[in-house]
Amino acid sequence: MATTFGDTLVAIDVKNLYAAYQRQPVLENINLQFPAGKWTAIVGPNGAGKSTLFHVLTGSMKALRGSVQAFGEPITTHRKAGHIAYMAQREAIEWDFPVSVWETVMGGRYGHMRNDPLWRRLLPARWYHPRHGEAVHRALEAVDMLALAKRPIGALSGGQKKRVLLARTLAQQANILLLDEPLAGVDPPSERLILDVLAREREAGRTVIMVTHDMPGARRHVDHVVLINRFIRGVGAPDEMLSDAKLAELAVSSTEQSVYDMAADKASSFTVAQG
Repeated sequence: MATTFGDTLVAIDVKNLYAAYQRQPVLENINLQFPAGKWTAIVGPNGAGKSTLFHVLTGSMKALRGSVQAFGEPITTHRKAGHIAYMAQREAIEWDFPVSVWETVMGGRYGHMRNDPLWRRLLPARWYHPRHGEAVHRALEAVDMLALAKRPIGALSGGQKKRVLLARTLAQQANILLLDEPLAGVDPPSERLILDVLAREREAGRTVIMVTHDMPGARRHVDHVVLINRFIRGVGAPDEMLSDAKLAELAVSSTEQSVYDMAADKASSFTVAQG
């Protein structure tokens, strides 16, 4: 059964989540609820576990323990149904691969193509069902990249690359959008455009969850903020969570965590050496 966040339906419900890389804890005891139809910003220092959380939500990483549900069901149900779209960081894409902007965004439709008849899936790309091309056209139009649809992705600027990644996410027509640093390394016009697009998606009823270091943009646009640094450090409205006092506490937690990690590493090395 779906749960509620105050008067709002919960889109994603994370309970008692633990995750680690090579036995090194990255996320511990994470309990979070992301309200449906709202825009949530996840804020934390580098190495805080923000991207790791997204890897768990998208299924690319398995948690050590804990559960994740979407609208009251196992999140895998919604991933398989194409209800969750993920925009990776720019660095996660091979930009030298010889494909066009259009072909890159069309990649966001592959999950939907699995539902097409087998005979259509075996045909050349120009015979894809028209609805896929229409979704790509609308997505490129939304990010003002339609005029560059035939351009190779390697010829794009940093801001244009971010727009293409966003377009590929929009083309999936998912109910939940996960965006990892969508504003990193973009020019001011692209930043304004991306924020406007995400605001429209939220207004259309979609759940937007983004990792960001852009505090001014988050203060102006988002509904809900999560502060994270291995543990949850705060959850609430932007005015409270992004205040100077709260951000200072987050910075202190980062310093304390680094000291703790260094001490743990030394203790581990000493134990191995003694062994």
